[in-house]
Amino acid sequence: MIELFYRLRPFILLVGLLTISLVVMANINHSLMWSVRAQTLKLVGAIEYRMNWATEILLSINENQELRSANLKLTTELARLRIAGQQNEQLRRALGWQQMYEFETLAARIIAREPYGATNFLTLNVGSDQGVEVNMAVISHKGILGRIVHVSSGYSQVMPYLHSQFHVPAMIDTLGSIGIVSGKDSTPDSLIFHDVVKTVPVQKGQRVITHEASEIFPPNIPIGTIAGFQTQPGGNFWTIKLRPASPLHTTHFAFIILRRAERTDSIPDFPPIN
Repeated sequence: MIELFYRLRPFILLVGLLTISLVVMANINHSLMWSVRAQTLKLVGAIEYRMNWATEILLSINENQELRSANLKLTTELARLRIAGQQNEQLRRALGWQQMYEFETLAARIIAREPYGATNFLTLNVGSDQGVEVNMAVISHKGILGRIVHVSSGYSQVMPYLHSQFHVPAMIDTLGSIGIVSGKDSTPDSLIFHDVVKTVPVQKGQRVITHEASEIFPPNIPIGTIAGFQTQPGGNFWTIKLRPASPLHTTHFAFIILRRAERTDSIPDFPPIN
């Protein structure tokens, strides 16, 4: 009997559903059916409203996440474009200055920098294939950067002016007082100017430039401006701090002086130090 029931179960279910359908159809206009239909519609409408509300929340969350992601991408792209714009402006100024030089130069890009300390250098994307040699001067359109110390076929390393072994003969532009600018005891935002006698009327803001006694740098190239000075009790010389003319951390392009011109009365007009 039970086995027969299991066999006929689909047919019994079908007959039951058909019977219910016939009863509903026969009483479709009955007031009880209208009430059931109204309550059913109310229940279904409430459920659909809640489901739509939950769906809208999920859609809003997804949309906010997409907007945040898009905003992050746009912000990153804007920052990249600003940096590229600054570098392009710096390159335009440098190339504009290059037309006024009195010596042959080679333009280069700084591709790596570790400019502070005793063993750190700048790396340029030019080398011996482009005529670069050891001890050539490296400058920017604002002032000195350093000198070449290592060369390969396609790259070269620069000892920057903040290196502890760097030094260059220099003088105070308006006074003609001579001394030595050194990277020893310097900090990332200042250079040390030694051996200027304390009788010289040193003042803040005076410009310091390279002196013709240098065997590497041409004369009259900006090194920095005087930011402070002091002398030890009983000493005969000033210890002068300079603000570099060409900050290493913001300079992206350089010029290597390949050949110094013959001495001339015409001096390249470097822009003023801001």
